[in-house]
Amino acid sequence: MSVRDCGSARRPGRRTLIAYLDASAVVKRYVAEAGSDAVRDAMRRAEGWFMCRVGYVETVRAITQVAGALAAKRFQREWPAFGVIEVDQRLVEQAAALAVDHSLRSLDALHLAAALLLDSEDVLLATWDRRMHTAALDQGLKVLPARLS
Repeated sequence: MSVRDCGSARRPGRRTLIAYLDASAVVKRYVAEAGSDAVRDAMRRAEGWFMCRVGYVETVRAITQVAGALAAKRFQREWPAFGVIEVDQRLVEQAAALAVDHSLRSLDALHLAAALLLDSEDVLLATWDRRMHTAALDQGLKVLPARLS
């Protein structure tokens, strides 16, 4: 696995919260909508933010469609703060298995596989995609939001 570290400083004496965010979650940081406060709070509390490399494309596209190019530029300026999980053979093989086992779309399977590669029991996967949310719970991950309505 190849991960570009986000370089966050460790907070002594605190459990480490690692936030893995898919595009549906990151958009909420830049666009005021249901769930925005929860995402912003989780990102504030997290020691590190992570996303699969393909999430950059998804997120820029989604933010631009919903809020315009200026909002997308804010995300692009913050992108270096994200730990980036690169797409490699190990990731795509795990994603393929997850896609088949959980009926996930390809990009959602890549995101879930990337989150599962993070070596921490304190990973919080933020997604508002129902299938990915269910699959993440099935894989033993903590999720944000706790429940999708």
